[in-house]
Amino acid sequence: RDEEEDGFNNSNGFNSRRISCDSATASNSNQSFNNNNIDKNDNNRNNNDKNNSNGINSGSNHSESKPTITRKHANIKQALRSGITTVDQAKNYIEFKTALRKLCEDATRAPYPQVKSPFRNAEVVELEERHGYGFALRHALLHCINTPYVCVIQHDRTFMRPAPVAEVVDAMRNDPTEKIKYVGMSMKSNLMYYDIFGGKYGKKAIDELRSMILRPESLCIGGGVYGPNGSSSRHMTADSKKVRQNLESLVETYRGSMQHITYKEWLQSVGRSTTAGDSGGRCGNVHQNCHQLSLTPTLFWYDNTHIVQTSHYRDFVFDPKHKMVARGGFVEDKLSPAMIRNVERFGLREGHGRFWMLFVG
Repeated sequence: RDEEEDGFNNSNGFNSRRISCDSATASNSNQSFNNNNIDKNDNNRNNNDKNNSNGINSGSNHSESKPTITRKHANIKQALRSGITTVDQAKNYIEFKTALRKLCEDATRAPYPQVKSPFRNAEVVELEERHGYGFALRHALLHCINTPYVCVIQHDRTFMRPAPVAEVVDAMRNDPTEKIKYVGMSMKSNLMYYDIFGGKYGKKAIDELRSMILRPESLCIGGGVYGPNGSSSRHMTADSKKVRQNLESLVETYRGSMQHITYKEWLQSVGRSTTAGDSGGRCGNVHQNCHQLSLTPTLFWYDNTHIVQTSHYRDFVFDPKHKMVARGGFVEDKLSPAMIRNVERFGLREGHGRFWMLFVG
């Protein structure tokens, strides 16, 4: 988290963060809805009792009509996504927001740099009604953010190791083509995206994707932090022995993937080594365990942790005429299919160029 704190400073385009919360409270209408269901069940029970008294067998003396459960609201997670909560869930959410406000206030008042916290200079913004993830984010970007770049982090996503936040922003600022609009942080589901893409779209598409991979000078990072034997992976957070074993297994799987093989082929093509430490870029010709990170195009807008140009969100993603984000929904739900249709129509390079989404790895 100390690395996150370092990434959110004025020089990197991040001077403050605001946490936008949907309001979720139990309303009287929900109460009356529940009461109506109860009344309906009582009536059904009375009818069953009446039928039984007339000698009609209803199958069971304890038979009750059950409320219809639709697929959309079949479990707690789906119900919450639709803005449906129980009284207890609403109460817990109010307590959560109170605790979060206190956490932000205490972190901001604490002396810096003696006390470091990712919640320093953070502010909780509570909306008057339910917006859903996409529109809550839109509110924050339109009314609370004044920096050219923003790092979007969902509350249930955390960095498990130092992340190159400052270097990514530097690469976006210094991009001469101004193509880099969105950079997602690598996670398990897209760690081997090159392989996933090749298996889905074939050799011709993967060859074109390979030619679109960017390796900015700003992402040639020294200090032995990244790379096959980088310190960041050795010190990765793991809550249990099983999690640590899973991480180590994932590392081995990655080393045999086409994503990694393609990277090694690129190193060989430019006369660089993967064992003595990468050199070149801003690391010059000095072998200091420098490692060149890549920006690989993706056809999916991951709502997971990402860095993006604020103007790209405001002027393109949330432009009302595009209708790419729905109230109550996620950005990735409608934007990703829209981009795929664009690629199918105009081809990979031209169709992706309007969105220009990449992830670092």
